[in-house]
Amino acid sequence: MMFKKPVRAAALLAAAAAVMFAAPAQAHLAPEESPHSEFALYLAPAGSGSELTTLTLECPGKESEHPNAKAACRQLQRAHGHIADIPPADGMCTKEYAPVVVLVHGHWHGDKRVFAEKYGNDCEAALATGGYLFDI
Repeated sequence: MMFKKPVRAAALLAAAAAVMFAAPAQAHLAPEESPHSEFALYLAPAGSGSELTTLTLECPGKESEHPNAKAACRQLQRAHGHIADIPPADGMCTKEYAPVVVLVHGHWHGDKRVFAEKYGNDCEAALATGGYLFDI
């Protein structure tokens, strides 16, 4: 049982790789054909007893499960849906080592987007992705 939780994080990264390299199931839509964007966000602890956190984010941030949908969508808008292009937020985190793996997959105006990364704790994950996206 000790290996169950690290395996979850590894499985999450493997799923991210599969999504990133999978062939698209349908043609890309032009931005005017797909005004909404939708992402699934996953935050998996890589060694604690916590459960996997999942939620959806729809942009524009109207009816979304995300607690900061409007702010997260504004950041994604400025980065054209590329999470790696969102500048990190200012702030301080404790030095507690509680690694987490984050995975985001979805579509930005019809284009597939995938992001996967590992951070030292959930605070670092939130700040590194702009302060709102993983503030869940």
